Amino acid sequence: MTNNAVSLALFLSMATAVAAADQKLELAAPFTDNMILQRQMDVPVWGFDAPGAEVTVEFAGQKKTAVADKHGDWMVKLSPLAASHEERSFKVTNNRGESIALKGVLVGEVWFSSGQSNMVWVAGKSMCSGIAREIAGAKEDIPIREISINTVSALYPQKRATSDGGWKKSKGASGFSALSLSFAHELYKELKVPIGILLSAHSNTRIEAFTQRRAIEAHPKLTGDADLMREAEPLTEQGRRAFQKYYKDLRAWQKEAGDIAVAGGRMPKRPPLPGIAGMWRGPSQFFNGKIAPVVPYAVRGAIWCQGTSNGSDGRTYAARLEALVNGWRDAWGMPDMPFYFTQQQCYGAPDPNSVGFADLRQAQYMFFMKNRKNVGMVVQTDLNSARPGGIHYFNKLHPGMRLARWALAKDYGKKIAYTGPIYTGYTVQGGKVVVSFEKDSLFGGLMVGSKGMAKDYREPGRYVEPARPTPGEKLSHFRLCGEDKKWHAAEAVIVGNTVVVTSQSVPKPIGVQYAYSAVPEKSNLYNQAGLPATAFAAVDGKLIFEEDDLAKAAALKARYARYTDPDYPILQVVEYFRDGAIIQRGKTIPVWGHANKGVKVTVTLAGVTKTAVANDLQQWSVSFSAMKASIEPITLTVKSSHGHSRTVKNVLVGDVWYLTGATLLTGEMAYNPRDKNAKIPAAMPLVREFRRKTKASSFPTPRKRRFETGGGRYRSSWMIAEFSAPDKGVTMFAYHFARTLNRQGIPQGFITMSSGRGGRAGQMASPLSWTSFHGVKDIKERRFKARLDELFLQFPNSDVARKAADEHVEDVKAYVEAVIDAGKRGADMSKGLPLRVPAYPQPGQSETVKSDMIPTYAYNWCVSPMTPMAVAGVIWVPSEHNLGYTPANYAAELGIYAKSIPNTYGQEEVQFIFAQPASSLVEGITTPEIPGAKSITFDQWPKSLREIAIEMAKLTE
Repeated sequence: MTNNAVSLALFLSMATAVAAADQKLELAAPFTDNMILQRQMDVPVWGFDAPGAEVTVEFAGQKKTAVADKHGDWMVKLSPLAASHEERSFKVTNNRGESIALKGVLVGEVWFSSGQSNMVWVAGKSMCSGIAREIAGAKEDIPIREISINTVSALYPQKRATSDGGWKKSKGASGFSALSLSFAHELYKELKVPIGILLSAHSNTRIEAFTQRRAIEAHPKLTGDADLMREAEPLTEQGRRAFQKYYKDLRAWQKEAGDIAVAGGRMPKRPPLPGIAGMWRGPSQFFNGKIAPVVPYAVRGAIWCQGTSNGSDGRTYAARLEALVNGWRDAWGMPDMPFYFTQQQCYGAPDPNSVGFADLRQAQYMFFMKNRKNVGMVVQTDLNSARPGGIHYFNKLHPGMRLARWALAKDYGKKIAYTGPIYTGYTVQGGKVVVSFEKDSLFGGLMVGSKGMAKDYREPGRYVEPARPTPGEKLSHFRLCGEDKKWHAAEAVIVGNTVVVTSQSVPKPIGVQYAYSAVPEKSNLYNQAGLPATAFAAVDGKLIFEEDDLAKAAALKARYARYTDPDYPILQVVEYFRDGAIIQRGKTIPVWGHANKGVKVTVTLAGVTKTAVANDLQQWSVSFSAMKASIEPITLTVKSSHGHSRTVKNVLVGDVWYLTGATLLTGEMAYNPRDKNAKIPAAMPLVREFRRKTKASSFPTPRKRRFETGGGRYRSSWMIAEFSAPDKGVTMFAYHFARTLNRQGIPQGFITMSSGRGGRAGQMASPLSWTSFHGVKDIKERRFKARLDELFLQFPNSDVARKAADEHVEDVKAYVEAVIDAGKRGADMSKGLPLRVPAYPQPGQSETVKSDMIPTYAYNWCVSPMTPMAVAGVIWVPSEHNLGYTPANYAAELGIYAKSIPNTYGQEEVQFIFAQPASSLVEGITTPEIPGAKSITFDQWPKSLREIAIEMAKLTE
């Protein structure tokens, strides 16, 4: 058993006794200064103390006492309170003389608020900034307050949570959840009582993470989510089997992956821990960690804004919403808890054929229609965002107001319109479709209306809530489906309380849709109250989803097959072979890449043809005899026996220089058109450069198959040293190095890479980071051992990785045994047990070795995708972010890097030229002695590399 496993076992065995002896009087997370308590209902107050302690709560003339149970938990319930703007004290004492006194406590209305990033989004960065400033700047305190619960992921429901700052008063309104603030502000204006928001939200998170486990397990359509939880549960037979399988699969992976890593292939994915044990945002985990600890704080109801992370769920999302609401109602003991939510916002391009989030809105509508009791849905498709391509929409003000309408009408008895027209169905009458809506949702009838455009929100009267009538306008975004199963644009008119839809292209309609696209901009069907109609799409009387279209589903599957199907046809060529490339004269030219196992690859370069067959690791390679320098363009063609091909045109033969080190290498261009004093350099048509454009410059494993992670402006191409347009030209170093060389008639190519940066997101990229695994794996110097051990964790066959895996398995087994023991003893699962199963050890998590000091990371991104390749030389120009955290080690690191270069590039010898910071510039820096290398020294960090390039060019052979 490992030290960690022993520690866990001892800790668990002692946890209950320690808790009993050391527990002090404590309140649960929601109870802080300035809190708002719910009026008109029992108010649970709870916390923790030593078992058997008597705890008394005093507030508003009430005095209630409870005794802490064997786990140290206690709870009292205050009788219903009247609303109060008076800031009062709240006192808790025990029979051991301990006490807690809270101040500034109000009584009013409290709402639970949850969801992902659009619920987290703060008021000050949204259209709610105006009301935030108004509230914060009021002479007298406006009693709207918020508490935000910190995020914790847990496998079992927790009793404790934290909140930075507790309940915040209205002076901090700009930092409140924007949607929640708008909702609360509307309530306050109408009710004139304090409004509290209990916020427990987290960005980029799926709905199931916020859902109670019991509710997921009870839902017949969520067996997949339930299995994920059960497989991580050692108390079930399913879970115990899953952990046993994990141990076995991990050992098998270690053997397979270790062999592949040694051979330089793409390693298979390591088996994850069972179910949610290997997750952070898995089903129930945020409910356990950041909702359970605040239950059952007295609230009137809940508001919800989420969906982006479940955007591809289709109709399954309706089931997940049901489980969410059922679980919250069960947890709070409120079977009729009000639940009001926003339908998914617009996102994407305003193309009627792009479904986008429309399917998710349909699922939300399905949920709403099946669960009407104390549930309200807010439509957002009419917000007309100024930036529909942005996932975080600016207008949180109007959706918050619409949420408040539901609460004011349903929970506070206000006689106001609370919803737009709710679609109920349609009938086909000859060549027309008649669409119907719930009578109670019309509030005076249907109308054509407009909110205006969000871009005009600063201009009074241009962007309004509610929408206003536009009687001269035609209805938009209606389409009909004919027997051809295609959607066609249609005319729609309001007839009484229905909409009649026709299309000359659809003589026999079978379906109808309204606003059913990613961004139905200017959708304009409203009721007379100015609230928008629900979007919908139905065929043959049934709601449809894109997943029901078999052709679209097949196309989508094919689109992602390259990422999921191991047999998906591939043909990849080493990344520097792109149009305009320069290859090295006088040396053997390797051409290599990847293709499916067994595929024959035929490569032709300058009329010479070679063939190869992709091996078990999908690797293929050929080599061509050395060529003389030439300015006559040649072509590389690569064809595969499975029907794929690549052609690279305009290839020249000359010298290739590989530039490595400082980000100034890639960041400083020879000509800056924004500099009014800059002169356009003379063009040098035979000088070309392939430069890193990606923001990323390091990676944990070698990127042999692909250099960039994206395309577009981040995709590198060979640029010529001519400056006729802002996007043309080469870097300062490449230009002046080539100009100084002055090798007439010999093309000069540069592959320019860089890594390391300063600032808040600083990153070190010292020479060991630029060195290949082959170059560092046999280093014996103790000063590098800790850094190398971090690297070796990535290689399953290494002694370090095998030991770490053994210890990990023992730690997981100890955790499983501890859970089983706790279950047998009926122990409190929120005490003693770790929040998560011990994770598989990953590099970069060491307390002593920073992730940017792990060897090979810059090499993996900047060098591995191009090598082996023939080059004239490798050049190293460092910045202060390429020296490492210990300058005394710099010389040794650079020596290791230089020694690794021939193997990396596949040559017996490679010219190496480096720039050395002077000892007067960097205290403690050491000077390397590298056989055969040449160097210059600089005594100040350069703002431009022009002079350094000139000096280094003079050293070349």
